Amino acid sequence: MLLPARKSPLLLPLYARYGRRLLRRAFARVWVGGAPWPDAGAGPVIGFLNHSAWWDPIVLLFLSHDVFRCDGFGLMQGEQLRRFPFFRQIGCFGATGDGIDDARAVVAHASALLRDAPGRTLWIFPQGALLPARVPLAFRSGLARLQHAVPEAVVVPVALRYELRAEQRPELFVRVGAPVAPEPGPPALAGAMRAAAHRTRRLERALRDELARLDGDLLDPSPSGYRVVLEGRGSLSAMWERTAGRLVLARDVADVHEQRRNR
Repeated sequence: MLLPARKSPLLLPLYARYGRRLLRRAFARVWVGGAPWPDAGAGPVIGFLNHSAWWDPIVLLFLSHDVFRCDGFGLMQGEQLRRFPFFRQIGCFGATGDGIDDARAVVAHASALLRDAPGRTLWIFPQGALLPARVPLAFRSGLARLQHAVPEAVVVPVALRYELRAEQRPELFVRVGAPVAPEPGPPALAGAMRAAAHRTRRLERALRDELARLDGDLLDPSPSGYRVVLEGRGSLSAMWERTAGRLVLARDVADVHEQRRNR
């Protein structure tokens, strides 16, 4: 059974503000780099990502509402939507089953959402499950079928990494890749299922390559080409640095006063 999106224009800003507050509390900062996000006039956008953290849906709400300023929707597992029905109010939808009828209903609903209004973005996790960050990517066929159903969509790989580095709290890195153009598959491939499998492997490679580029970028403490889009609240390390700075300043002032008294 399909659980359609029920986006609420009234509640969306409230959820976005709350999500932004949660991110600010949990992360030292959020970085975004890579290719520019497609312009609204480029047509509908499908952003596909690796799914490795509970935070991912909140991150996508933040990216849609605050960073890319797009009309975002998201595909979620039906059981999660039943547990957290408010996600439907921010544009999430899904199916309660894994049958062929459920898959067709999801593709039809996603296609309609992307075509109903200009500038819409659909976020999808093609792995279909929450998995450890660096397990090999293995996509289900839904993304390839959706790209085939909406060939005018701009399909963009987006790599996510949650990294503990020089701060008490983790940092989130988002790298946007170049769009993956639709491809019907080589003529030697016969049948829709084999063509979908070919397109799925091609999309897998695109995200795998983007994750590898992001991992290379992370070797730099301050990676070039990235901008901070959210600063977290002060961390313990920052507090210690400020305290140490004040102590050094107080010591220097005391030394100056002592020198004046001894003249």
